Amino acid sequence: MYIKNRIKILGWVATLLLALLHGPLLADEKAQRIIDKAVTAYGGEKLLQLKNIMLQDKLMHFSKWQSGHGLQGEMISYLSEQQIALKIDFVHQRKAFKRATLPIVGGHSSDSPEAIHRLFSQGKGYSIDHVLMQYTPSERISFENVDLGLSQQLDTLIVRNLHKDKQSSEWTDIAYIQGQAHDVISVHKGTKHEYVLYLNQQTGYLSRVFKTRNGQRVSYDFMDHQNSQGVVWAKRLFVGTEQGPLYHTDARTVKVNKLEHLSFNVPEGYRQRPKVSPVDVSTRTLRELGSGVYYVGKEWSYTLFVDVGEYVVSAGAWQMDADSKDWLSNVELFRQLTKNDKPIKQHLVTHHHTDHMMGLDDIVRQGSQLLVHTNDVTAVQAHLQHQLSAEQTKAITSYESLAGGKIQIYDVANSHANHNLVMYLPEHNLLFTEDMFGSSLQTGFDSPSRWPNSDTYHRLAELMKKVDEFGLEVSLFVSSHHARVLSLSEVKQAQAIQLVDKETLMHRLSMAT
Repeated sequence: MYIKNRIKILGWVATLLLALLHGPLLADEKAQRIIDKAVTAYGGEKLLQLKNIMLQDKLMHFSKWQSGHGLQGEMISYLSEQQIALKIDFVHQRKAFKRATLPIVGGHSSDSPEAIHRLFSQGKGYSIDHVLMQYTPSERISFENVDLGLSQQLDTLIVRNLHKDKQSSEWTDIAYIQGQAHDVISVHKGTKHEYVLYLNQQTGYLSRVFKTRNGQRVSYDFMDHQNSQGVVWAKRLFVGTEQGPLYHTDARTVKVNKLEHLSFNVPEGYRQRPKVSPVDVSTRTLRELGSGVYYVGKEWSYTLFVDVGEYVVSAGAWQMDADSKDWLSNVELFRQLTKNDKPIKQHLVTHHHTDHMMGLDDIVRQGSQLLVHTNDVTAVQAHLQHQLSAEQTKAITSYESLAGGKIQIYDVANSHANHNLVMYLPEHNLLFTEDMFGSSLQTGFDSPSRWPNSDTYHRLAELMKKVDEFGLEVSLFVSSHHARVLSLSEVKQAQAIQLVDKETLMHRLSMAT
C-alpha cells in the first residue's frame, strides 16, 4: 500500500511538472496559430515578401496647447490636418517620409503649414528644409526612425513585424469590439517594448493595438479594411488616450510594389545647411547688459533685473513647475555677484500663460508688486489661488512709464497671446520680450519650417511694427527663453529670412522626390 501511494504521489508530481513546463509553451503555440492566421489574412507570402510599400494619408490631429486669448483660459484644444506620404523600400533599406501639418484651430499667425521631410537612403539620413531649400545630413536618422514611428501605426506593417515577434507573443484573453470576438495577444510582455494586439477571431484582421508611449497608454483602432494586390490594410484609423482623441483618418491609401527610383533623393538645387551649434546654457550665468541692468539664468529660464535707483524691477519668471524655483535662483545669483541688496519692488508679468506665472508665488512673497495687463489680472489671480490686495498689482493697458521714465511698458498683441507686455529701457536701447522671438544658436537662426518657429517669425514682424510705431531705438533684444542677446543687425538678418506661403511650401513638398 505504501509503495502504491508513493507511486501515485510521484505521478501527480510528474503531471504537475509537465503542466508547469508545457503550460506557457501551449499558450505560446496558441498565440502563434492566431498570428499565422492574421498573417494569412493580410496576404501571407505576399505580405512577408513585400518589396516596397507606399502610404498616403490625411490625418486630423487633436491636441491641447496654450490659448491665444486670456478669456479662453490657459489651455485650449487645437485642430490640425496632417497630410502624409510614406515610401518604404525593403529591398534596398530606403525610406522617405513627408508630413505637412496645416493649422485649422489654434494660435497661429498664418495658415502656412509645418513641413517635415526626412530620408534614409544608401545608409545615410537626411532632413530636408523646404522653406530654406536646404538639406542636413543626420547620423541620428536611421531606417527605423526616419518616419517618426508612422510605420508602427500601419496595421499591414504591424502584422508583418508580428510574424517576426511570434516567439515573444502570448495569448492573454478574449475581448469584444463592435460585438465581435477578438483574441488578445501580448508581445514582449513585461518589457519596455511591450504592445498588445486585438485580432478578429473571424477575419484575422487587426482591430486594435495599444502601447505605452512617454508614460501614457495609447490605443490605435483600425477599421474599414481594404485590399491592394492581395495585401490588406485599414483605411480608417483612430488614435486616442485616456485624456481624449489624438488622431483620426478615414482617408488612408496603401499601394504595394509600385515605387519609383527617384523616391529617395535629396531635391535638386537644394544646398547643404551650414553647421550650427547651440549656445551652452547648462550653467546659470549673470551678464551686465548696461549700467544696473543684469541678465541672469540658465537653460530655458532667464530674468532681467533693472536697478532704477532705490529699488529693482524684474522681468521673466518662467518655470516648468512651482517647485523649480528658477526665479529665486536667479535672484540669489544676482545678489551674490552684484552685492545688490535693494528690494525687488516690481515684477513684469508679460502674458497669461501659466509657465510664465509659475514663479509668481515666490515673487509675491518677496514683497514685489506685479505689473499685469488689465485683461490678465483675472488669470494671475486664478493662478495664485489667493486674493491679492490692490497694492500687490498694478494694471497696465497699452502703455506705462515707470521709475521716472527709466522703464517703459508696451502691449504687443500677437497670435501667441492677445496681450503681451514688453519692457523697453530707453537709456540702454534694450527691449525685453517673452515668447516673441529669439535664438538658441550661437550664430544664425532656427528654420521657420517648423511650428512654433514659423510662428515666432510672424511674431517678430508684429514686434518690429510696434517698435517702428512707438519710435523706439533698440540695439539689444533680450528674450527670457534664450541666453543669446540679439543685436539690431541680427534681428534684421532674421527679418530678411523669406517666409514661404502655404501654396509654395505645399508645391515644394509635393514635388520633392
